[in-house]
Amino acid sequence: MGDPKTTRPPEEAHPMTDAPAPDPRTGTSPVDEAQQAVAGLFAAYRRLRGREQQRPDGLTGAQLRALDGLADTGHATARQLAGYADVTPATMTGMLDALEKKGVISREPSPTDRRAVRVVLTEEGAGVVEAARGQWRERWTGALDGVPAEDVAAAVRVLDAVAGMFDEM
Repeated sequence: MGDPKTTRPPEEAHPMTDAPAPDPRTGTSPVDEAQQAVAGLFAAYRRLRGREQQRPDGLTGAQLRALDGLADTGHATARQLAGYADVTPATMTGMLDALEKKGVISREPSPTDRRAVRVVLTEEGAGVVEAARGQWRERWTGALDGVPAEDVAAAVRVLDAVAGMFDEM
């Protein structure tokens, strides 16, 4: 049997809510622990966003999200790219100017709507996306190395539930 200071007793449901009861030693419930973990995740994400300008390729996270979405679709409008990057269409217009200057996207007239412009990746842009995806895959693989698949699946379910809760707020 494990050390009684570090081994949690089997969780019992709270009689009123069916939620797991708080740990009697710490007074924290699994819900409290999940809230703290999500808060920690958000804090780490804010720190990451603060370091974006230090990337060797000079691209921000929002720019990379737009390019990633563009790579999946082949072409997109500025409005669609704003959705991928989670920015306003006005912000995306300025972002596209910067990306075009870097040579990673080009704009061309839409073949179906003469008023519209569609954005496409250049060859250089496709290479940037491929390299960024490889770096992220490496990071995720390293971070989750040794974590059992069932734990990853449980984390995905928890994060999906939290995202759903945020969307409903």
